[in-house]
Amino acid sequence: MTQPPNPPLHVIIGTYTGTPEEVSQATPQHREWLDQHYRSGLFLASGRQSPPVGGVLLARGESAAHLEEVMRDDPFTKLGLATYQIIAFTPVKRHASFPYLQIPATE
Repeated sequence: MTQPPNPPLHVIIGTYTGTPEEVSQATPQHREWLDQHYRSGLFLASGRQSPPVGGVLLARGESAAHLEEVMRDDPFTKLGLATYQIIAFTPVKRHASFPYLQIPATE
């Protein structure tokens, strides 16, 4: 039996282009937008970089092109407060606690 290919994951790296005050003011809208994509299952994890120069997202998705379209709707993008780089990768291993069952787990 042939194993289906592992689904692609994407690391999305955001870089703030607005002032800290502008980013802070738009953060509630940005988080509402994030929540909608968590509910759909598109986003798996996210958070602010340290130091706070931008953010990082882990997303599943068909393609980077689809995620570029999604990112255009981010309030940070619409307000000119962030730019994003999308890096696709095909996972081949995961920790057993990471709930992405299509990827072989390492105990």
